[in-house]
Amino acid sequence: MQIIDLSLEIRDGSLSYPGTASGIALERIDSGFPGSIVSRFAHFDAHCGTHLDAPLHFVPGADDVATKPLMLPELVMISSTFNPIPADVLDGLSSLEGKAVLFSTGWEVHAGTKAFFEGFPSLSPALAESLVAQNVAMVGLDSPSVDAATTTDYPVHRVLLSAGMSLVEGLVNLPTLTPHIESGHTLRFAAFPLRIRGLEGCPVRAVALIP
Repeated sequence: MQIIDLSLEIRDGSLSYPGTASGIALERIDSGFPGSIVSRFAHFDAHCGTHLDAPLHFVPGADDVATKPLMLPELVMISSTFNPIPADVLDGLSSLEGKAVLFSTGWEVHAGTKAFFEGFPSLSPALAESLVAQNVAMVGLDSPSVDAATTTDYPVHRVLLSAGMSLVEGLVNLPTLTPHIESGHTLRFAAFPLRIRGLEGCPVRAVALIP
């Protein structure tokens, strides 16, 4: 089995949404033992880098990152240059029930820069409703948010998370999946957060699994 990493590397000082401040700060601790290294987070944004939003993010009392069941759904990738991405990108596709639908927009070229958080592609509310109607298991994309940067109410988050889905934002390397998909391989998607009770979001090591 081949594993393709779909996660953005984050490091000390990496920006977090909305791109105006660092999402993570590391510091070294003197352990008192020569040659050993001990680190801790001086600052940690749960929505930094490639991260998962659990339903709790916008649905009070819903699953957090610790209680949302882990899954390895079949991966479906949709490429689009529209912003926002319309519902008709799903036209003609076979059943999406129980699958992870990932949207590749090319925005990952801006990952790691301030431009990543400005004018990025998002999903339309109508597309969110269509994904819910098809009982999709997870939704992901290569921009920092499924909602537009100008939103004040986050309608796409609310629709998808209210349906119990997990969202994965800030994916990278999605174009590398194209030849495997075109070859007819069935890919699986994994994006596992740390098991921290009460947390509504968490960075993940997102990967595509190719048999």
